[in-house]
Amino acid sequence: MAVIENVLGRLFIREPGTDPYLRADPLAVYVGGHDFDDGDIDFPDGAPVPLLSGYPNLVEVRDTEKDQGRQEAAAGRIYAALTADGSRQAVLVDDMQHVLKSSG
Repeated sequence: MAVIENVLGRLFIREPGTDPYLRADPLAVYVGGHDFDDGDIDFPDGAPVPLLSGYPNLVEVRDTEKDQGRQEAAAGRIYAALTADGSRQAVLVDDMQHVLKSSG
């Protein structure tokens, strides 16, 4: 989460009973587990993405003003920062429908 905080220049809010979230208006970022299963989405080559076994955490980026371009740009910056040193495996997915990038 520190990487995301550095990218957006804000700190995560941690409240009892909720996943951590960050507000950088008009962006909202949520971090936590997910309910997706392996194979719920495929890589561009058709191979199933091992979401549950390989990517157990979800970073969700939302633009509260529904600016899709700004939302995608922020998600791309976060993805780039998370994967920059090669120590993390990540998949950048648009609306759980299209894999845009993957590492690892």
